Amino acid sequence: MPAKLSVITGTGTAAIAVSGTAQARGPRRLLSVRTHFGGTPTTSENFTITLNSNAGTAYDTILVKNDLAAGSVTDLVYVPDEKIDLSAGDAIDVAYPNTDTKQYGVELTLGLT
Repeated sequence: MPAKLSVITGTGTAAIAVSGTAQARGPRRLLSVRTHFGGTPTTSENFTITLNSNAGTAYDTILVKNDLAAGSVTDLVYVPDEKIDLSAGDAIDVAYPNTDTKQYGVELTLGLT
């Protein structure tokens, strides 16, 4: 029996590249993305959360795009306002260049639909 939740985590001080993929064992839904930085980023660059569609790049969708330095953001929590269902092979990609090499922790949570 598949787990009801898939939690994908990442931590470090380099660029963020965390991805959660819906496996063939069952459709998934994006529940949340939580990110914490150990200090305020000062370099202007975008933190993104993207639905990377298995159907091809024409269907990829940026869900969040935020310049963390502009808002002095150290914590970002994304909970979709509407259901975001993932088909097998679809992925949620979390990316950030992190030029300032701030310590970070990312937690991406997917649930069964």
